[in-house]
Amino acid sequence: MRAKKILKVAGISLIGVAASLGISSLVSYQMGIRSSKSQKRRAIRNARDKDNTPDSYNWYKQLIKQTWFIRAEDGIHLAATYLENNSDKTVILAHGYHHAHEQMVPYAKLFMDLGYNVLMPDARGHGISDGNIIGFGWLDRRDYIKWIEEINLRNKTPQKIVLFGISMGAATVLATAGETDLPKNVVAVVEDSGFSSAQKEFSYRLGHHYYLPPFLSTFVSLMTRATGGYSLKEADIAHQAANIRIPVLMIHGDADRYVPVEMMAEIKASLAKQLPTESHRISGVDHVSSRKHDPQKYHQTIETFLNHWVDKK
Repeated sequence: MRAKKILKVAGISLIGVAASLGISSLVSYQMGIRSSKSQKRRAIRNARDKDNTPDSYNWYKQLIKQTWFIRAEDGIHLAATYLENNSDKTVILAHGYHHAHEQMVPYAKLFMDLGYNVLMPDARGHGISDGNIIGFGWLDRRDYIKWIEEINLRNKTPQKIVLFGISMGAATVLATAGETDLPKNVVAVVEDSGFSSAQKEFSYRLGHHYYLPPFLSTFVSLMTRATGGYSLKEADIAHQAANIRIPVLMIHGDADRYVPVEMMAEIKASLAKQLPTESHRISGVDHVSSRKHDPQKYHQTIETFLNHWVDKK
């Protein structure tokens, strides 16, 4: 009788653990992968109010802006803001996780000061773009191929295109640059605080920010496969980066609390040995904070890189 009682208690405990893991996985999926309309609206407000100074946003509001729309390969509608600068160079800016294109306004000013046209997409599941599944840079890589094609279609002057992204956007531009059908006029990549793997990043966030078992990312990945058509494990940015054949500039703060700086080394190690690559590990700087930490040096680092690898081509 005692053995049966122990087995019964053990069985109930296992059911409880399984239920707890299931609920935690579902909550992690809902919070981390799905994107509701209210989350999109909140992200737009935050991008405008928290990621911009009054001066930078006033500068942006005075510009003449075009809104572009495309249809992604899976049929959803995507939106972007285009800033014309009468140039033969265009940069595509990729924003971060649960943000919107307005987050990139300070970077748009940096690139316009360097003489670039600027395209700022809202990633799928963000801003005014359609979709309720976040692509973690992986689904977005194909969307960015479409944006590049749209730039080439709309511009009468042949364009040299640079890809620039921060955080999830950094993973997006790296993954895009690793695509085999990358158009030939994409000439350089600049990434700030990108992660090397969606699953590693999701696991890290679960453990370090929500105090949940990192292995829950495996269950979340199964849900993502079922609803979004991709798994977190599949979104291996470092592995994809091995296909890149254009110059890469990498910037990452060594006090990053969201994407460990070691991920920059993982990405760099996967890049082709002969590839022109610069990596800058910024001391004492948190996630996507290198520009704010030293705007002049940040600007100069990017300008010097682009002068060498884009302007001289």
